[in-house]
Formats: sequence, C-alpha cells, structure tokens
Amino acid sequence: MRTSGILLHITSLPNTSGVGTLAEADRFIRFLKESKQKYWQILPITPTDFVNSPYASPSAFAGNTLVLDVEALCRDGLVSEETLVEHTGHARGNDYGYAIYHKEIVLREAYANFIKDVPPVDYEEFCEHNAYWLNDYALFCAVKKHFQGKSWLEWEDEDIRMRKPEALQSYSALLSDETDYAIFCQYIFDKQWKQFRNKLAKANIKLIGDIPMYVAYDSADVWSHPELFELTEDRRPSWVAGVPPDYFSEDGQLWGNPLYNWDAMKKEGYDWWTKRVEKCEELFDVLRIDHFRAFDSYYAIKYGEPTARRGHWRKGVGYEFLKHIQDSFPRLAIIAEDLGDIPKSVLELRDKCGLAGMKIVQFGYDGNEQNPFLPKNFNEHCVAYLGTHDNDTTVGWWQSLEEWQQQTVLRMTGLENGDHIARDLIKILAESKSELVLYSMQDIAENDTRSRMNIPGTLGCWKYMAKRGDFCKANAKWLADITEKTGRTEG
Repeated sequence: MRTSGILLHITSLPNTSGVGTLAEADRFIRFLKESKQKYWQILPITPTDFVNSPYASPSAFAGNTLVLDVEALCRDGLVSEETLVEHTGHARGNDYGYAIYHKEIVLREAYANFIKDVPPVDYEEFCEHNAYWLNDYALFCAVKKHFQGKSWLEWEDEDIRMRKPEALQSYSALLSDETDYAIFCQYIFDKQWKQFRNKLAKANIKLIGDIPMYVAYDSADVWSHPELFELTEDRRPSWVAGVPPDYFSEDGQLWGNPLYNWDAMKKEGYDWWTKRVEKCEELFDVLRIDHFRAFDSYYAIKYGEPTARRGHWRKGVGYEFLKHIQDSFPRLAIIAEDLGDIPKSVLELRDKCGLAGMKIVQFGYDGNEQNPFLPKNFNEHCVAYLGTHDNDTTVGWWQSLEEWQQQTVLRMTGLENGDHIARDLIKILAESKSELVLYSMQDIAENDTRSRMNIPGTLGCWKYMAKRGDFCKANAKWLADITEKTGRTEG
C-alpha cells in the first residue's frame, strides 16, 4: 500500500509563543488533509535539554510541556484571559527562552486554580497508570529545582543523590507542592495529547513518533534506575555512547550518554524498555527508533575520554530483545533508523524482525547507478525521505554542491536545471517503489539552509519554524496532485 506524509515537529509549527504548540495543530492537520497525506512525523516529544535538543531529555517518559495549548487552559477556566494576553503572543520567531519563562507563569496559575477543587477522576487514573515513572520524575524535577538546576551528580546532599529511603521520604514531604505541580503538568500534557490524537484519527492521519536509543545522564531515568546503566559505585558513568571517527568527523562523536546495563535489564525481563515502548504506543501509531544499529552492535567509550577516538564495539542485545518488543506490542509499527556506516549484520537483524529501514535521496546522487539511496533502487519495504531533520534542506544541499556534483545530479535525474530542485526531487521520490515516503515541510516550501532543523554535533539548532503561508491552498493542491498521480492516496 503506497502512501505519504510530512515531517514537521510540533515546535516548528508557526506561532507567536516562542515554540510551536498543540494550539496550532489544527491548521496543519487541515493542510495534511487537503494535500491528501496520511502521515505526520514528529521528533521526540519528551522535554528538551539545555540546548533545546529533543534527543537528550531529562525523561524518557514525560511529555514536553512547552507544546501545551495555553488557550485550552483558559477555556477550561484554569487561566485568566489577562494572564493569557500578558504571557502569550509576543514572541517573534523561535524563542525557547521566551517560551520557557512565560509558559511557566501560565502553568503555575493553572496549577494554583486546579488544586482549589477535588481532582477529577481522570487525574487519579492518570497518576495510577503512570506511577512507574511519574513519581520519580516529579521528585527529580522538584529536587533539581531545589538545588538550583544542577545535574543530580552535583546535588549537595549525597543521601538524595544516592536515593537513600530516608532522603526520598524527607524530600518528598519537603517538596510535595513542587512534585504535585510537575505531576499536574504531565496530566495536562496527557489530556491534551489524547485530544490531539483524536483529531488525527478523525482526519484519518497516523502519527509517527521518534525515540532516541539512549537517555541523558542527567535524567530521572538514570537517577531512579541506576542499576540499569553502566555506572560506578558513586554513580558516575563508567562507559558512554558515541560513534567512532569517520569521513565526516576525525574525532568521531562523543555523545556522553551512559550505556545500558543489558544484563541487568534482561534479568528484570526488559521491564524498563517495555514500559518505555508501551508509553510510545499510547502516544503514536508508528515508532521510529533512532540509532537502531545499537541493538546489533554499539560503540563504548570510557568515561572521561576527550573524544570518541578511543572506544570499542560491543555486541548488542539483538533479536531476542526486539522479538520481545514486537510480541508485546504487535500493533505498533516500527521504523529502524539504519543510516550511516552500517555493517551487514544490522541489515540482517532489521530484516529478520521484518522492520522497514530508511532511505535518504540526498545520499543517492554520487554517480553510482547502483547506489541504494537512488529512488529507482528502492524496494517496497522502506521509508524514504529527501532528507531527515539531520540533513540540510534539499535547496540548501543543492546550493552546497560543487558544479560538477550538480551536473551529476541533473544527469542522473534527467532534470534540465535545479531551479526547483526540492519539488522536482519530491516528484521523483513519490514515484519510487517505497511504500511510505515522507517530505519535510521545508522542501515543500522550497526553503534554503536557513530553515535547517539540526546540524549534528553543533549548538544553536532546533529553531526552524514554518510560516503560515507554507500551509496555503496552492501548496496543498500541488502536493495533492503529485500524491494522486503517483497512487499514494489509498494508504
């Protein structure tokens, strides 16, 4: 079944609140319907880190409250119109600082009004259903604020850092209001997300979510489950994640995430991972797993190394674990991010599990007619893109090529020129055999590199924001025509 969709993170929806929110989702859902798309792909929806990356979150389970619709809080009587006017609508472009500061004020008011009454039944149900992670996350947030935002490794009180029972009880009592506030915020996220999913379902649009392979060290997960990670006795990382040097990076990439203690996870029946995927099944229809290759083999770097040069490969947990996940969640479709320097064993593992891998058109035009990233070489069981959030926009990519490289692309595509390279390649991508193709909103709008979402290994990213005009009827009709002509309307 051939179908298509659009990659656009919620924080990139056009807005005047600093980052895109669920309040702006309706407009984009209409655009998806008008352009006959069946999928909406987003990036991880967990809270972001201090550089606003959704791939390094303080929780593998919590939702990012920056995307909450504060207008809905006003309609529910939790926030006054005066507060709404004063603390929303004044940002120009993507501004995380504005969003964080003002959303905190709005949510604090909403919480103060919420606790005036007896909590509704669905609040109690939410707390009970999410107890596995919610209480630890709320206490983590409260204690972290208590210690002025320091990493939990730097908390002055060793007893709470080491989770001594007496300290947990003491801080839970001392910071009960702050933990209740964190729980309230997650309750609101859960409530609004369910409403969002219902809108998508009514529009017959499926949501593709994304989870990173690893979690951040400074996270509620590592603090509350230290036995599941490779830590020293004083709970510092012993080995961390990354990738070795390659053509693009002579020092490799030192990510710094603590590695999983897979032996410990296996002994408890992979419970943490199972609950993590269970949460994803509640949030999404399809799940993309970033850095899938780590299930086959992963790179380990001794903590304290300045670069990723000195590391070694280890055998991953493999088929046994993935079969457990698939058996536990048979309705959840999974996309395996299998890009980069991938050994044959990774592809064999992917295929043994029956998972769809990824194809990136920007990697295809090197002059080799057998290149697996050329659209004409795609098989049906794959998910294909011009580029992902880590790639430049297609216009930016084209402009970065040397003239001989541009000529190679023109020769291999049969195009006369690159005047509309993004849209021309979208047509070629849509004509491929791939069951599912996904276009970035930047390419539909023909944006250049200034609209790039991320440059791996650098700071100052995640700032792309679409324009309201990008969702115009002309763009929708253009994409709908391509979708109909290439037989991708029946998904």
